[in-house]
Amino acid sequence: MGLLQKPVALLYDLLNRHRLFIRPGVKTDLERLYPGGDQEELCRNYYTQKIEKSLLIIIGGSLFAVFLAVRTACERKLEPGNAMKRGGVLEEAKEVALEAILDGGKERFSIWVEPMQFSAEEAQRCYLEFSESLPLLIIGENTSLEEVSQNLNLQENYPGYPFDIEWRSENVDRVTTAGTVSLALQEENVRLQAKVSYGDMEWEQELTVKLLPENLTPQEQYYRELEGELLAAEGEDRTEAYWVLPEYVEGRAVQWRRAVKDNSLFLWAGAMFAAVLVYRMSDRDLHDKLEKQRLHMKREYSDVVHKLALYLGAGMTLQGAFQKIAAEYERKRANGGPRSPTYEEMLYTCRELKAGIPEIAAYEHFGRRTGLQEFIRLSTLMTQNLKKGSSSLLPRLHEEAQRAQAEQLQMGRKLGEEATTKLLLPMVMMLGVVMVIVMLPAFISMGL
Repeated sequence: MGLLQKPVALLYDLLNRHRLFIRPGVKTDLERLYPGGDQEELCRNYYTQKIEKSLLIIIGGSLFAVFLAVRTACERKLEPGNAMKRGGVLEEAKEVALEAILDGGKERFSIWVEPMQFSAEEAQRCYLEFSESLPLLIIGENTSLEEVSQNLNLQENYPGYPFDIEWRSENVDRVTTAGTVSLALQEENVRLQAKVSYGDMEWEQELTVKLLPENLTPQEQYYRELEGELLAAEGEDRTEAYWVLPEYVEGRAVQWRRAVKDNSLFLWAGAMFAAVLVYRMSDRDLHDKLEKQRLHMKREYSDVVHKLALYLGAGMTLQGAFQKIAAEYERKRANGGPRSPTYEEMLYTCRELKAGIPEIAAYEHFGRRTGLQEFIRLSTLMTQNLKKGSSSLLPRLHEEAQRAQAEQLQMGRKLGEEATTKLLLPMVMMLGVVMVIVMLPAFISMGL
């Protein structure tokens, strides 16, 4: 990355004076992963990279959240003159969400805006069957047109009939051309006119709707008045490209804006959560990396013991055998071979021996750095041989090699059992797919 590396490093140096960052477990994992390295520098680089990732997520998420907030604010704006653009002539009616900003808060409306229309050529209408069924088609959730308390189902087209319908209302404050019903405090009859067209034919039909009374609170009554004014403004002149929203309703000023959902806050919160998650999971990833390295070293332990026993049996000294194994690995790695944490530890021990560290201390350091019981046991055998001058090292190495081989076989069986358990869920899912493939044709044939 590197974009914030320098300022993050300075921040780390400033805050780390009070040891606010370093956790003991992280420092131990870094020591075992990178033996011989400068631990302070390793901790500094590790926490700098981790903090930099988290900060980049926060900055990126915040910038995107700001962009989304600005875009939302732009979408809310209306055209100059408190106007809203209609759809094109060939477009269908569209639903527009609006917010009325009032002194006491804001109200939200969902209005169907009709597209621009040419002056329609009168045509003849037909189909007496449709005319007779029309009252049943428009009642919606109401029981009949004599008891209307819910919105009517006034549509431009009805399934099963090839007609275009244009609705007109005697009182748009009570029943709009979109079928929206506004109940009053008393019963009221409203006449609707349906202009049905098909090809060159057109008919007109009048229907009388009886609206039931409704008890409204003052706030609900004002909402109805506001909605009525809004619908009246929308239906005032549909030949214009824009329709102007009312600025005053019953003497109260109204500010309008588009009702657009603003997700910028959720995005910012998600970015913050992701940054914290990345910061927290970095330590876990580091520990998992160490555990994989320890598992790899356990697998290599048997190979190391066998090689030591082989070279000691050939007459080499312990230090010569140890250095020969490390030199062979170093030569293979220089030729493009894979990196091995076990042999890297042996190379580090060889460098300690060349630097003048006593052989016993170097072997003890080797066992402690690995942190594994197997290598600690091996280092103990080597140091005891040097301290006591015993000649039983070779037989004990053979015993250790046999034990290591048995432990490696046991580890292989354990890993195989774990792999079988992990494969159980995919096998069950595949079985479900096979069952569907086998049974689906049978169900289809039974249905036919």
